[in-house]
Amino acid sequence: MMFGTDEIIQSVAPGYKFDALLRRRDKDRYDDREIVRTNLIDAFDLLMTFIEKHLNDPFYLEGTISVSLRTRIFRELVANIIAHREYTSAAPATLTIYEDRVELMNPNVPHYHGRIDPARFTPYPKNPTICKFLMQLGRYEELGSGINNVTKYLPLYAPGAGAPSFSDDDMFTTIVPRASGEVTAPLTAPVTAPVQKLLGLLETEGDLSNVGILELLSLKSRRRMRENYITPALNSGLIEYTIPDKPSSSKQRYRLTKKGKEVMDEKKRGMG
Repeated sequence: MMFGTDEIIQSVAPGYKFDALLRRRDKDRYDDREIVRTNLIDAFDLLMTFIEKHLNDPFYLEGTISVSLRTRIFRELVANIIAHREYTSAAPATLTIYEDRVELMNPNVPHYHGRIDPARFTPYPKNPTICKFLMQLGRYEELGSGINNVTKYLPLYAPGAGAPSFSDDDMFTTIVPRASGEVTAPLTAPVTAPVQKLLGLLETEGDLSNVGILELLSLKSRRRMRENYITPALNSGLIEYTIPDKPSSSKQRYRLTKKGKEVMDEKKRGMG
């Protein structure tokens, strides 16, 4: 589950799936979706990328150090649905972002049965081996820290939103309320000059790797390439991975989406 190929993972756990959904405008279906069936290390990264794509991250100082409240709250909640999921169940684990809340649900063998009081609970590991691996990889702090961090940081992240809830039943359910009027990452973003340049490159050259983009755009910094070109284009749905389940694959490339092609067509019409 941690390091296996997708084929091996599906053979030993055919029901294994994480389903990330954005339901901000379309409540019946979704505005955006990420289906994850890959190894647990890449699964964590894909789910966190989905969170980062659709939730804001307000500036916050803890003492003199800048702290990401979004990461503090959601990193271990994502780790929890991975580490404590019941992998023999055919039900998917889900992460759903609504206008007023974020819900995380995973198949579960209940230990407490019912709602958990953050002030009066003792952490209980469901998959201790997976927990240890995630801690060693830095994806997970310690058992029970997810509930503690949400309770501590949510009033700072979403003032006035109310308290989170945790329910230990056949589906372990975490509900993180969002503040009214909270700034949210837009469903569509303006196409910046660097993104337009990237779209034009992909239209001309076809699918490209990080190295190919770096060279063809004559850039020296990978970090700047990701911040100014790749990430905003991905977040706007203008480009996509050619291997979506493995974003860090050495064979990974980027290609234009239908939306990206439409943007380029519109640009050409405007120049005509």
